[in-house]
Amino acid sequence: MFVVPPLLAWASPSARQDGQEKTAPFPRAGSYAGEAVCKDCHEEQWEAIHGGAHRAVVEASELRACETCHGPGKAHADDDDNDTLLITHPPDLGRGVVAFCGRCHAEAARAHGGDLQGFLAAGKTCTTCHEVHRKTPPAAPHAGVAFFMRRDQAAHADIGRVGAAKCVECHPLRDQALAAGAHAHLAASHTADGCETCHGPGSLHVETGGLARLITRPDRAGDGPATCRSCHEEVDPQDFHWKDRRKPLLSSTLTCTTCHSIHGRVSPDPAPSAAPVTNEACGTCHEPAFAVLEGTIHDTLGRRTTPLAEGCAACHPGALAHAESGGKPSLVESMHSSSASLQQDTCLRCHEHESALAHLAVGSHARHEVSCLSCHSPAAKRGEVRRDAETKCTACHQAVAAEFAQPNHHPVPEHAMGCSDCHDPHGARPKLRDLELRQDRCVRCHSQYRGPFVFAHQASRSDGCVVCHQPHGASNKRLLRQHTTQQNCLQCHADFPIFHDQTAGAVFTNCLNCHTEVHGSNHARYLFR
Repeated sequence: MFVVPPLLAWASPSARQDGQEKTAPFPRAGSYAGEAVCKDCHEEQWEAIHGGAHRAVVEASELRACETCHGPGKAHADDDDNDTLLITHPPDLGRGVVAFCGRCHAEAARAHGGDLQGFLAAGKTCTTCHEVHRKTPPAAPHAGVAFFMRRDQAAHADIGRVGAAKCVECHPLRDQALAAGAHAHLAASHTADGCETCHGPGSLHVETGGLARLITRPDRAGDGPATCRSCHEEVDPQDFHWKDRRKPLLSSTLTCTTCHSIHGRVSPDPAPSAAPVTNEACGTCHEPAFAVLEGTIHDTLGRRTTPLAEGCAACHPGALAHAESGGKPSLVESMHSSSASLQQDTCLRCHEHESALAHLAVGSHARHEVSCLSCHSPAAKRGEVRRDAETKCTACHQAVAAEFAQPNHHPVPEHAMGCSDCHDPHGARPKLRDLELRQDRCVRCHSQYRGPFVFAHQASRSDGCVVCHQPHGASNKRLLRQHTTQQNCLQCHADFPIFHDQTAGAVFTNCLNCHTEVHGSNHARYLFR
């Protein structure tokens, strides 16, 4: 005895009751008779299936030929009356045949024609349209008609209309949804040609038993938007949707029906999946965004397999509701157009424990409502976050950028150092005009002037290094504010002793001849050597 394995939990109790009294159930226990025994009585069907679409099934060595679909047939073959209840006849399984065929064609069954529920509601199943024991017919005379074929009947005189009533025979639920939505005027109850207004003449589609490529599907056809704009001519894809707004990263394959449901909801929402929702929910419309984030600091957040709450929704609050609504923009934060405070709150969800951001809320940038995205790109490459941010400093600090164009400057343009080597962009006091910062920041690189000195230059007790030096750049050597040492010193020491002859060429005109230790001395009050 051999039990056919349940390849798919395919039949609900209600489905198995529908038609089960006419044929044996499947799967079931039993012994196999073999293909040769089947051929003895069913030679015509045997020849048809070997010349048709299911040839691979009956010829596969790992399957059971005819009994792959009809189940164990020995009891049926041994019965003198050939009792049909001893063999499975799939067309007599009723609605259960959909799941039966779904053992191999599960994906096709789920999305068949986009209207499986409608077919079932109309009393149609797989075997209503598909003949399993059928040789592959020769090519139809209209086999070359494009999927998005033209609706011009003058150009295709042999292609006629069938009317909405004919369409409703297979698609009753589609028509019900259409009547309840924005396109109610196209429903069968309002107009005879409603369906074919968008789907084109349907005679060939009907004559071939529903061949998909012989009817227009605007949601799949390359010219789908043109179908919609035949009635909605005023809706320009760019100006209408993105006028005065930042255009998001959208996939090039999007059409009108990506966001807009023409027929509305045709069946109840499926039961919620136990699996967590991932970024894949965003990938249909925003595929380019994944490529942008690859290899960046947000690489992990931007992977398709990352849970949505830890991925796209971590930076875009409302992402799941946005996806479920078909792309309603008001349900998700774009971040680029949001306020500085919202950006800061969103970024701090992941970065709140970073020590560099401890004083962010009271910092100069925050007080002036400079947003995170004003400086930081979410797509910055790993290891280049600081440099990427500092390239944007000059967008606001243009005067400082001009100072770095001076012949003598700190090597910021050469990328040997950066703005944040001296300035704390997230801190409360980023300006170097504060004595504490000047004493701390300058001597990080110029440690020979750190001190403390017994006799310090008085400048270090008031305004510090910038009394004599331009911090960013100057036309003078050593970034001095004045062209000569004498002019530099006289800014503060105009009360020099009278014997300091300032006549051109006198020794006292160069202060450094005597006061060599201008930054501080440990043995000379007047900063002598």
